[in-house]
This record gives sequence, structure tokens and C-alpha cells, in this order.
Amino acid sequence: MRQATLLLTLACLVLITSCTPSTQNGLTIEAVNDSTFSYRIKGREGKITLTRDSIFRVCHFIGDSLADTWKLKDPVYRFDCGDLTGDSLPEITVGVVRSTRYRPEPDKRLFIFKLWKGRLIRPLWMGSRLGLPLEDFRVERDSVPHMIHTWERQPDGTIVQAIYRQKGFGLRFVNYLN
Repeated sequence: MRQATLLLTLACLVLITSCTPSTQNGLTIEAVNDSTFSYRIKGREGKITLTRDSIFRVCHFIGDSLADTWKLKDPVYRFDCGDLTGDSLPEITVGVVRSTRYRPEPDKRLFIFKLWKGRLIRPLWMGSRLGLPLEDFRVERDSVPHMIHTWERQPDGTIVQAIYRQKGFGLRFVNYLN
């Protein structure tokens, strides 16, 4: 019951905070819905979307023109965007469910993509695991660079919240919130 209440609270917080545009460092990011983010950099407008036909695709549009796509073969449970590197370009965060070579059981993973040369979608970090198994995440857009807020599962099943910053290759733990 406690976890259900926590997840419901999380869903409400994500909905409320993701609808508020974030303007920092010359970059404005706004959630249009849970699968589309619009952004503006120095007068240039773009859009990042998650679409699904037979597979999931992350699409980057500059104006109305499709600039690039990235295919995801795994189921997606979360999609978010933010300036995680502080370079005034949006990074794309995608939560997928997949197994890895060292962890054969499917579990939630976090992938981060960058816009290479401001145009092409390229992997920045394809995380197999954080400190604990991942339950959910969202991008916190109230600082520069933006940070990743996670909900992670301890071995006894309790959920802990943590904050991470993107640092070089991978994420750097900042602190626990509870």
C-alpha cells in the first residue's frame, strides 16, 4: 500500500513539474505531453518525440523537419528531456526494460542520449544500473545543469530517492532525498 501511494504521488509530481517550461542557460524546454518535448535555443525551435509503431523511436525535429531518429528495441516506461551537461542543448533520457550480459533478468534501465552537433541523436550513457535497481526517474530542471531524480529499490523492497548529475561517462551520485 505504501509503495502504491508513493508511486501515485510520484506520478502527480511528474505531471505537475513536467508541464512547467524551464528556461536556463539560453535553453527553454517544455513538455507538450508525456511523449513530446519542445525546446528553443537562441530563436531556433525543435521538438523531441517518442513514437511507437512496431518499435519505439526517439525523433528529433528542427522546426518542422525531421533531423534524426534513434530506434529502441526495448519497451519504454519513461521519457524525459533536460540539459544534463550544461551545454545549452537538451539531452534525452529514456527508461527501458531490458536484460544485460551480467544481469539476465529484465529490469528498468536508464539511457541518456545527446544531440551531437545539435542535430543527431547519439548515446551519451546506456546505463545498466545505478546504485540500486531503478524504479523510476525524472529530470529535475531547476538547476544548470539539470539533474536526474531517481526512485530506487532497496533489497528489502523499500524505495529510496536519489539525485544524480551527468558527469563525463555516466552519472555521479549527489545525495539521497529521504
